Amino acid sequence: MGLLRHIVPLAVCLIATPLPAQILRGKVIDATTGAGIAAAAVRALGAGRDVGHARTAADGTFSFQLRAAGTVRIEAQRTGYRTTVTGELPVGDRETVDVEVKLSAEAIAIEPLRVTARVQPPRRRSLELSGFYERERRGIGKYLRREDFENRSNQNLAQVLSRVQGTAILYAGSNQYIYFPRNGVPSLGRQASASGRSPRKWGAPSNSCLPRLFLDGVRVTYDAQSDINAVVTPEQVEALEVFRGPAEIPVEYNDNNSQCGVILIWTRKEP
Repeated sequence: MGLLRHIVPLAVCLIATPLPAQILRGKVIDATTGAGIAAAAVRALGAGRDVGHARTAADGTFSFQLRAAGTVRIEAQRTGYRTTVTGELPVGDRETVDVEVKLSAEAIAIEPLRVTARVQPPRRRSLELSGFYERERRGIGKYLRREDFENRSNQNLAQVLSRVQGTAILYAGSNQYIYFPRNGVPSLGRQASASGRSPRKWGAPSNSCLPRLFLDGVRVTYDAQSDINAVVTPEQVEALEVFRGPAEIPVEYNDNNSQCGVILIWTRKEP
């Protein structure tokens, strides 16, 4: 238990890393000259609240994440210019939207916002067939696509999954086990030495409140020799689905032994 008290705070800290989300980026320009405006304050307003903000660089460019997909208005301010609030702009889940915002030094009628590009992750046939997109659309559970983590080098599968809110890593020697703290913290068991006189090394978690794992729809299990990193590498993963309790789990993956959650792993079938 002494080792566990040191382990758990470290594991919980790992969930704080933000996930890639909706990106709003673009440029604030002078409506008359077309030049970029430096140090302009830009923020996105959703339901009247600030859902993301930034200050423009020397060339007038900006970029920031939105806290959630939805419809926003963009407000831009700079000393010497009239504050501009644009019309409504829809931003989809994981979408990157490029915009151009115009500020005027005079009270003239202008169109303040122009969408210059929209970029969304490609839809994969294999994920379509597995029902991934439909479950993601319903919004129950947590979802990661390869675009969310493929550029993060030197991360194993446990580290990728630990970035999902409500998920943590339990360390047993060199092995790593994903669990959901809301369901309780699994305790670490000991494997006996060959002589049976004293414990020799840490084994798999002994009270197994660990999520069930499914690889391409087929259940796989943890054991003392094969932790979650032995199942697959991040480079082989197309998408991940995380369901932290019975109320979230899709019916086809839910049974009487799924009370500690379910993780679905889909491997790459397409380039």
